[in-house]
Amino acid sequence: MPANLIIHRRVADADHPAYAEWEKRVGDALSSWPGYLDRWVLPPTPPGQVDWITAQRFSTVDAARGWLHSAERGALLRDADPMFVGNDNVQLYTGDHEERSELVSAVIATRLPAEREHDFLEWQSEVMEAESRFEGFRGHRLQAPAPGLSDDWVMHLSFDTDEHLSAWLQSDERQELLAKGSAFNENMSLTRSAVGFGFWAPGPGADDPVFKNNLLVLLMLYPLVYLWGYFVSAPLIDSHGVPIWLSLFIGNLVSTQLLGWFLVPWVFARFSWWLDGGASRGARVLGYGAVVTLYVVSMALYAWLLAIRG
Repeated sequence: MPANLIIHRRVADADHPAYAEWEKRVGDALSSWPGYLDRWVLPPTPPGQVDWITAQRFSTVDAARGWLHSAERGALLRDADPMFVGNDNVQLYTGDHEERSELVSAVIATRLPAEREHDFLEWQSEVMEAESRFEGFRGHRLQAPAPGLSDDWVMHLSFDTDEHLSAWLQSDERQELLAKGSAFNENMSLTRSAVGFGFWAPGPGADDPVFKNNLLVLLMLYPLVYLWGYFVSAPLIDSHGVPIWLSLFIGNLVSTQLLGWFLVPWVFARFSWWLDGGASRGARVLGYGAVVTLYVVSMALYAWLLAIRG
């Protein structure tokens, strides 16, 4: 069964040229790896996309897992470590086009002193390498603290079934790693979820994934924002003297939750035939036409609502 590794990495701006050269070294190492098929590398396009995104395609899941915890990859990561700024997202998708919402995940948060961050990141690399060897592994994402919002490092890991997730969480390997990283675990918390965290990532075989995904997100975001503003924010929040900064925060909080949990997974499922890289030319044109038509309908509806209010 074919497998795809989708890797998101945050790199310091000054290191982008060096990172591009490093990615070429990765490509050279992969070229002789058993089961490797091909890959693409997508540089950042701020402000919408600030990570480097790499897709690596393998003929089997075992080949992809083998590369994930290989000595060759480990050596390359150590060379590039000074360029990374914290965020790390590695996800493994198989060729069976499993639904992202069917994955199970664990969210682990911890807090540590700034001077321990380098040691923590090295330890996390060991953790991810061990996770990837377990059956059912589908993703590992590390989120750095966001100043002013959260002081925690947050680790997301996903597996295909609850049984496989439990096997990793209860394994001797993980217990040994936790003991080794005990200095990082004093404030650790773990939450399990029945929903995977990767449903916004491009699926296997997708073509132009970031551009198409963003179009579908906008298709849900635009009507959600104006309907919230028209029916909820204006009459129920703003009219009662709530400051604009607070009203905006409430609207964004509601919108992101609705998008992440319901609307985006729903629209991705409806347009899966369009996101599929194997879709015919006619299907691709039809998909773009449908998206543009729905944009026009949304804008026309909003204009009509404003007209009848006026």
